[in-house]
Amino acid sequence: MMEQVKILIDLQEIMVQARRLEGEKQKIPLDVADLKSLFEEREASFLAAEQEFETLKQQRREKEREIEEERDKVERAKAKLMSIKTNKEYYAMLKEIEGTRRTNAAREEEMLTLLSRYEEAEKRLAERKADLDEVSGRYRERMVDIESRMGTFDEDIGKLDVRRRQVANRLDSSLVRRFEMIFERRDGLAIVAARDYSCMGCHMNVAPQLFNLLQREDRIHTCPNCNRVLYYEATESEAAGG
Repeated sequence: MMEQVKILIDLQEIMVQARRLEGEKQKIPLDVADLKSLFEEREASFLAAEQEFETLKQQRREKEREIEEERDKVERAKAKLMSIKTNKEYYAMLKEIEGTRRTNAAREEEMLTLLSRYEEAEKRLAERKADLDEVSGRYRERMVDIESRMGTFDEDIGKLDVRRRQVANRLDSSLVRRFEMIFERRDGLAIVAARDYSCMGCHMNVAPQLFNLLQREDRIHTCPNCNRVLYYEATESEAAGG
């Protein structure tokens, strides 16, 4: 077999290995896709619970402020009773105090309902936080493992790239460019055997004249149908007869 063909076969093997590793590398993120989806789901649930809790906290503070203001209002009104001199003003003030007390009683009832919702939201937030922390821990561990695996793939692919360039440098650059183009267009198979008057790449017949030229092994020939580089490979019967 001519030296150039041997080099092309070596080059193809290196490129096939690199393509395979690159394909496996691209699949790695899929290994964590389900866990990532679960993490994002738990994170969204936690953020929603956190938003609900913060809203209720703000409402609680506002309600406490309103109740405190009404209590102060009652105390100030009660203090003013001592300085009132007419019965009319006195009873009007008592009526105002009673109205304020009723308003505050209603606010305190609202406050009890709000506190119940606040406590439920606080509990729910703690549960969501625990769920998120658990999934987040698993997700981080998987990502560390994935980053390690990605690093290993990058290292191996880098080594193959160095080998590819070393082997390619032994060939004419125009031949290498054509070979790489065929490799990409023909799904990683740029050089194949021609056996028993057939191309082993596209399985189409090879003309007898071309087949005879291949057996000479004195120059590069390509398949007229698929454009792959061809090299002669004897069948068992041909090898035995030779």
